[in-house]
Amino acid sequence: MAVPTTAMAENREQHPAEPAARDRVVVAGLGRAGLDYACAFAMHPAAEVVGFVEPRGDLRRFVRGVGFAAPMEPSLGRWLEKRAADTLVVCSPAAEAADLVEQGVTAGLAVLVHGLASMPRETADRIEAAMASSGRPVAAGAAVLFQPTFARARRTGALSADHVQQVRASASVSRVFSPLAQPSRDVLDFLLADLLLLLDASFGPIVSVGAKGQRLYGDWLDECQMDARFASGLTAKVEASWSVPDYPGTAMVIEGSGPEGRIIVSDDALEMDMASLQGRVVAASEPTLARFEGGDSPTVVEGWQRMLAGDPVCAEALSAPRALRVSRVVDAVRQSIAADGSEREVVS
Repeated sequence: MAVPTTAMAENREQHPAEPAARDRVVVAGLGRAGLDYACAFAMHPAAEVVGFVEPRGDLRRFVRGVGFAAPMEPSLGRWLEKRAADTLVVCSPAAEAADLVEQGVTAGLAVLVHGLASMPRETADRIEAAMASSGRPVAAGAAVLFQPTFARARRTGALSADHVQQVRASASVSRVFSPLAQPSRDVLDFLLADLLLLLDASFGPIVSVGAKGQRLYGDWLDECQMDARFASGLTAKVEASWSVPDYPGTAMVIEGSGPEGRIIVSDDALEMDMASLQGRVVAASEPTLARFEGGDSPTVVEGWQRMLAGDPVCAEALSAPRALRVSRVVDAVRQSIAADGSEREVVS
């Protein structure tokens, strides 16, 4: 489980962003993501975990064994009948996510949805409809837009259509499978959605895709290659795959070139070689690194609390409309792969 580091706590002291009252949080879905979020919210000074929702009794017992004493119920409706909250964190499987978001919005809760960018089209449509009637914030629980070097590249304007005319992007992560332990989700869910969030934030919406994929370990996609066209006319070649064993974590790279020169940005460093933008920045030099290295869930929780306090940068990084756009791009990628690479429009 990811937990906040000492450096993260010091960063919070230097840059306080706490609401006037503590954010009362109920977490729905007690798999790994839900437990990570519960730990991150429990350790944030502006928040308090007041309850859990999980239909599986074994997971409820496990979270109780971890040390949480907050009330638990098998359904959100039963939990809300007896208690009050401010924020609902949805970490349930996609099949249950839309129902939870709808119930949370109806109850007047702010809602944070984990994995929104990779939700199936039907789920995304229902969540978007629920958002339209919500008077409280609804956000996507994705940490990738807080990643220090990518954030710096966007702030400088280097990673934008103003400086770039050709784009190549890739994402990989080490996974080793056996016939008895195959992945339960595919490379589009684990990697492509996050990479597409970065591309959308940098270059705008993607309007069409052509893609092919390979299945190496079972029924799930293990590799994907796609051509993407943005609304601006910019095009990009994008790849996502399981990497070779022993790489320590996810690796993302975006390379852009244009008349002024070239930019390369990865998880580790940003290199700009353009007429108006020069220099090299490593992730370790960025002041936001400590917060990000605490893990995805603590990063999102910190951003969520700052968003509730009125920080527009964090609101933009956790944008639910962007995540919903990306979910439709992923859907179009799946359609294109099924049609042997033929181009598919991204339905808005």
